[in-house]
Amino acid sequence: MRSLLFLLASSLSLAQTGADLGLWFVRWPEPITAPVGDDVVFECSVNVPAESVRWRQGDHWLQQDRPPPPRPTSTSRLLVKFEDEKQEGDYQCVAWFGASALASTPARLTLAELQPFLYQPQKEVRVTPGNTVAIACPPPVSKPPAVIQYLQDGTIMPESSNTLATTGTLILPNVTAKDSGVYTCTATNYITGMVINSPMKVILKVEKSNESGSPRFLYQPQTKYTVQAGQNISLECCGIGNPVPVVSWRRVNSDLPIGRSEQIPGGLRIASVQLADQGQYVCELKNGVPPMIAQLITLDVQVPPMVSKGPSNAVVEEDSDTELTCEATGSPTPNITWFLNGESVLNDSHITPQGGNLIIKKIQKKHAGIYQCFATNAAGVTFGAAMIQVSPTQVTAGDPPPYLPEIDSNEQSESSTTPGPGRGRKKDHTRKSKDRRREKKHRNNVMIPPTRPNITRLSNKSVMVRWSVPPNPGLPIQFFKVQYQDLDSSGKHGQWMTSNEDIQPHINSYEVDGLITGHHYRFRIAAVYSNNDNKLGRTSSKFHLNRGPSNDETPFFPPNLTYAESLSPTSIRIHWEYLNSVLAPVDGFYVYYRATTSAGDYIKATAEGQNTRSYLLSHLAPDTHYDIKMQSFTVRAASDFSVIISAKTLKEINATTAPEVVEASGLGDKSSHGQLYLVLGAVISGLALICTLAGGICICYRRSAAQQDHGGDGCDKSGVEGGLTIQQLEPVALNGFSHGRAVTNGFIPCSINITNNPLADSHQDKNAMELSCMRRHNNNCPSGAPAQSGSDWCTPPPIMARTGENYV
Repeated sequence: MRSLLFLLASSLSLAQTGADLGLWFVRWPEPITAPVGDDVVFECSVNVPAESVRWRQGDHWLQQDRPPPPRPTSTSRLLVKFEDEKQEGDYQCVAWFGASALASTPARLTLAELQPFLYQPQKEVRVTPGNTVAIACPPPVSKPPAVIQYLQDGTIMPESSNTLATTGTLILPNVTAKDSGVYTCTATNYITGMVINSPMKVILKVEKSNESGSPRFLYQPQTKYTVQAGQNISLECCGIGNPVPVVSWRRVNSDLPIGRSEQIPGGLRIASVQLADQGQYVCELKNGVPPMIAQLITLDVQVPPMVSKGPSNAVVEEDSDTELTCEATGSPTPNITWFLNGESVLNDSHITPQGGNLIIKKIQKKHAGIYQCFATNAAGVTFGAAMIQVSPTQVTAGDPPPYLPEIDSNEQSESSTTPGPGRGRKKDHTRKSKDRRREKKHRNNVMIPPTRPNITRLSNKSVMVRWSVPPNPGLPIQFFKVQYQDLDSSGKHGQWMTSNEDIQPHINSYEVDGLITGHHYRFRIAAVYSNNDNKLGRTSSKFHLNRGPSNDETPFFPPNLTYAESLSPTSIRIHWEYLNSVLAPVDGFYVYYRATTSAGDYIKATAEGQNTRSYLLSHLAPDTHYDIKMQSFTVRAASDFSVIISAKTLKEINATTAPEVVEASGLGDKSSHGQLYLVLGAVISGLALICTLAGGICICYRRSAAQQDHGGDGCDKSGVEGGLTIQQLEPVALNGFSHGRAVTNGFIPCSINITNNPLADSHQDKNAMELSCMRRHNNNCPSGAPAQSGSDWCTPPPIMARTGENYV
């Protein structure tokens, strides 16, 4: 770690004007609102592995249940069992690098609650048709803000009802008699699920009237709004009168935002609010009956803080004075606080913070480390940072230097190849150039192995193994094999077992079932290449198959499959929705699909990343229905399955399509009769052909029977049992062997058992092909297939073999 700090100090010397430490938080704690009884997880990640990460709530360091990891870590998670309101507050993670530390921005844990509505008296409103009516339901105190829902005569109003997003007021534009009724409202806290009814009741009567009335507000409009820059806002101003009043908007001492402001029923909408939009706005209502009315509204715009000029890295002499500066922008003006190595500087008598300035008197060696200036306002918090090194006072000339000299990596590598002191070795440039030419010549024949697999627990007896192959110009892969090792079995490490299935090269995940709960396993992936050779990937880390909950519940939900689109005869793209959760972030999604009519095992695929929302299923059969379902997953578990949706691939362009059948009543046109005659003719011709074939078979059968009575062979001269043969079946590929044609080197299989085949018996449900034996060729057997004694047959070899490794 001392070398890491020296490396950081070296990089800092190159950035005199900035505060680039080379350290930053990739992920920082995020605010969470939760009810009492929930388990809350905070997470932070640093770009450089830290020696340790500690958490604190406010000014108090927390005792974590788990001990610190034995080696540097980049990510840390804090689990808070929210059992008491005292646990509310700011949580912060601090990453340590030797004696220096970097603190993250804090995140607040807030108790979810919903308080009762304040009392609202009943109100009766009479208006004439054509007015725009605003019905306000002042929300109760709620964390997070409550969702307001309106009811008309006890029925929940549809979501299409017009409500102002900023205030939640219900707007009824251009009312008619059908809008008359009793209006009430409810509030829902979506975290706790609690729903309460408001005592508010508004009786609206829309009636025609000949009496004129000047404009008036049903409710006094809100006079002040606060919004963050970049968001949208709706300023409310809605009144009634007879005739219907006309509403107009203007801005005090300025113009309305050009291109971003729009007058809507009941208010003024401003999109993508900017700091320049801050100020006062006036809403005026006129209908020709004096007096007119107006309302002054103030808009405050908040801008999150940003450190425009942070402290600079420096090397300071011990016992000298120094000053750090930090400038930040934002609205309202940010408040600046200072930290040294993750802790406040307020308790140090040598350090005096003065807003954006930090004065250090007689700096000591303990003051070396990372300084952070946190800029905070109502819109957010950020920080700037710098590394301050303290150069010790030189007491005597013989003192050692405060830092070890840096060793150049090139010099170190060269010295490591030197045979001995004073003896050098001449570099072999000729050998290097030959190796480079040889590598260039054979780079297209290289076998790139799959990556180290990742494992996810699916159940008490199964896991999902997933991997990838880096993009490369090497040999193409024919299929994968998954191998696994039970480390708790008898023997030193247990025997490597291999999956029976050949996994297609476009599939990069596989479910291993039949494991033993509580045992430890290792997994690896073997790739079989186009040259029929194979290569193993790296072995996974040790995986412990834990026993899950009795009901297999997971803290996250399955994705919601929305729709599937057929892109081609061999591909379908699926789309889904998923709400990412800070409490239970997922690593990606598993996709399962199979032909609807097969009812066989699902093919598995993996969509990596929690933000992925679509996936392309390829290598499908044309004009085929597929059942599709999904799971979300983490390293530890997978969710329940989603609902199953079906999709059908497109037909091939050159495929023959059946004529469309059109149902009609009455007399059709001449073309319809023509098509009918053609269909009838085709059917009659087919029946005649079938009858002819049946007659021929019958005659042949009778002759055969007669000849058998006289010792003849009948019609079948081939000696094949069954009489009828099918001569033009497509050959079936079988791991290098082919059914119906000679195999490489002239060896011919004598028996092939094909299951899950259209010609196979219906009771055969396994998807497998078995090679029972091979006939000798020129009294020889292929390599790996020994001859059977006293027979002309050879014992079939394994599917794929390599020295010391057999796939079985």
